[in-house]
Amino acid sequence: MYHPRLKGNSYEAGKHYAEILYKNGFRFPKVTEEKLIYGESCKQILTDFDPHIVKEIQGFAEGCHSSFEEVSSFLLSIGVFELAGQCSIFSAYNGKEMFIGRNYDMLFNLKNITESSLVCFDDKNKYLGQSDCFIGKVDGINEHGLFVGISSVPHDGIKPGLNFYFAVKYILENCCTVDEGIDVLKRFPSSVANNYLLADPQGNMAVVEVTPNSYQVRLPTNNYIHCTNHHESTSLTESWNWSKSKERFETLETRLKHNVHYMELTIAQSIMSETKGHVCLNLKEQQFGTLFSVIANLNTLDILRVEGQPNRAKYKSDRRLIDAVLKDV
Repeated sequence: MYHPRLKGNSYEAGKHYAEILYKNGFRFPKVTEEKLIYGESCKQILTDFDPHIVKEIQGFAEGCHSSFEEVSSFLLSIGVFELAGQCSIFSAYNGKEMFIGRNYDMLFNLKNITESSLVCFDDKNKYLGQSDCFIGKVDGINEHGLFVGISSVPHDGIKPGLNFYFAVKYILENCCTVDEGIDVLKRFPSSVANNYLLADPQGNMAVVEVTPNSYQVRLPTNNYIHCTNHHESTSLTESWNWSKSKERFETLETRLKHNVHYMELTIAQSIMSETKGHVCLNLKEQQFGTLFSVIANLNTLDILRVEGQPNRAKYKSDRRLIDAVLKDV
């Protein structure tokens, strides 16, 4: 797992990171004609949604000796044409503090391209975010204690739009509360289907179920909420339960129901390390499972991450965000 630190303006940060990767042997992958055509159909949508990320992509393309068309098309196509990550996420409020847990499940051979970045762009929220790609995030926590994380959900058809990388990044950089994040997702032109779990230190939390054509906000009935890889508002067919989404969801429900009032980091760690209920996923036949796990206290910004399967590897504290925040005090 890479641990980059990005700062300054979007263009220079993207260029600097790409130059480091290029120096260490990274060469931008060839992008198919199908994806280039699709990327072109989404370019104006991206520019309208977030011009800052357009500049970051331009800088990255220059730094790795590629083109904006190739880099943007590659990013915009992820999740549209191929398998996306399968994940388990929860938030729980014990009456005083908000805790989150997030396991990211993907093909084991992609483990070495994951990254955890500290991002401190000019005039944006500071945040710590994880990803399996060089631009955009699959989850993160910003300086205000706002968490957002995604899980992928099956969808049909191909429609121009933007994927989760762009939504998560935008929310972390621009929002302070769950309500602000929900407002972004209500207008987000999504090309894929996802669950977005949002939580903040004030005890607010929600799962926004997004498709290319609609959204639905699911609120907690108790002081916790969780999601895996299906929408609770629609039925799950057996063919789409290959990653044991239903079993993971039910395991989270049971563990959270019994532990929400006592929630702390050690309990969050125990939940995310659960193997019997497949929250810590290991599908040997598909060579697919948990690549990394994050647990955190959103009120204190205590963040712990394990790089590997949480039932085997050790959670380690990551102080980069809290140190960056304290530096400005």
